[in-house]
Amino acid sequence: MPASTRDVGLPSLAADGQVAAVARPVTAPTEAPAAAAPSDPRTVPPGTPAHIARVFQRLPVAIHDGPPLGAIGESGIHVDKIWLGSAYEKDGCAGEAARFSLAAHEQVNVCFRVVHSREEEAVEVEWVKDGAPFRRRAVNIPDLHAYRSRAYLVLRREYIGDWQARVLSADQVTLATVGFTVTP
Repeated sequence: MPASTRDVGLPSLAADGQVAAVARPVTAPTEAPAAAAPSDPRTVPPGTPAHIARVFQRLPVAIHDGPPLGAIGESGIHVDKIWLGSAYEKDGCAGEAARFSLAAHEQVNVCFRVVHSREEEAVEVEWVKDGAPFRRRAVNIPDLHAYRSRAYLVLRREYIGDWQARVLSADQVTLATVGFTVTP
């Protein structure tokens, strides 16, 4: 493998044990920049504790894996994709939107893809209305490298407002967040 495309290893650490910066693979200066090239799935979010960064770096990487959207849990668990929809189908959330109307929609679905070690664990989906926690639902993640799952919220008149759906690890780290609005 040419030196210009080799993985550069673990991220550097600041004096306080936090991830300071993530080294990127070096590209040859003669290469044209790739349009919309995928992000490195080994990218460690800034502020990640060193021991969690090491666990994350040891996870295998599959071709469809992306970088973490939020923080990384103690076990290396992270979410690399999250989206909303008004319906749920075989391939995930359908009818993608950020605004849901009581007149047109019955529920809001949040779909997400979790990447972790091949050990069964659970995450929670927390529904937050107007900045205040509203409801939580546990979602089991089987012992697969990556697993796509979902949770849903049945819409009611009192749910009009601004919302967030947060995916939390067992150690209460926010793995991903997506916002939406419910209108009459």
